[in-house]
Amino acid sequence: MTRVPDMLLFRRGRIRPGGKSVRQGNVLNLCEPEKGGVMDTASGFRAATPADARAIAELVDMSSEGVARIEWAAEAAATPDASPLDIGERTYAGDSGDYSYRNCVLAEVAGEVAGMLLTFAMPPADPRNRAAAPPFDGSDVFAPYKYLEAPDTWYICGVALYPDYRGRGIGGQLLEIARRQARERGYRQISLVAFEQNHGAVRLYRRLGYREIARAPIVPHPLIHSTGDALLMVADT
Repeated sequence: MTRVPDMLLFRRGRIRPGGKSVRQGNVLNLCEPEKGGVMDTASGFRAATPADARAIAELVDMSSEGVARIEWAAEAAATPDASPLDIGERTYAGDSGDYSYRNCVLAEVAGEVAGMLLTFAMPPADPRNRAAAPPFDGSDVFAPYKYLEAPDTWYICGVALYPDYRGRGIGGQLLEIARRQARERGYRQISLVAFEQNHGAVRLYRRLGYREIARAPIVPHPLIHSTGDALLMVADT
């Protein structure tokens, strides 16, 4: 698997279960601007478990705007009776690699999963590499996500909410959890990749202190729902 900032997550060299190194679902997609509301009183956040893998795969699929599904579909085509989401579920049920339930926090409302946060560390830049990022290859559908990486940051690979739970401030609280994770681990910056067309999410990130430091054109593909540019954004913790 390629490693794109999985949403952007496919990067050079992170290995997930099965020996593949892709970055799925990195894109942060809240689908609508947060209204700054307060979560329902019967809601909260918790660490994910293997039993949550199906919901995680669904939410990663949403957050990546179809990028994760490209890889899953290729693997499903070679796996009897498996759908792309089955492959995603199998991936996130694993307990090793970046793409694991272990790296996810779930938001719940009245006992039901409402949303998900997927985070992990981006390694420091390798001093042996002269270039900070690989050359952009416009023929590679995963190229934007390989190119858009901020070394030595805490990376938000994906944030997503099911439609019924959007607009309640949950997305903003998940982003604050990510920031707290970064501070607790000693990271000075947090990073994410957003789709330029997702205007509401980009406005929210900017309001929370994120700034754009690079961009790359999205390579068209039938499964990717967005066009335009993908944006690498960072914020201080």
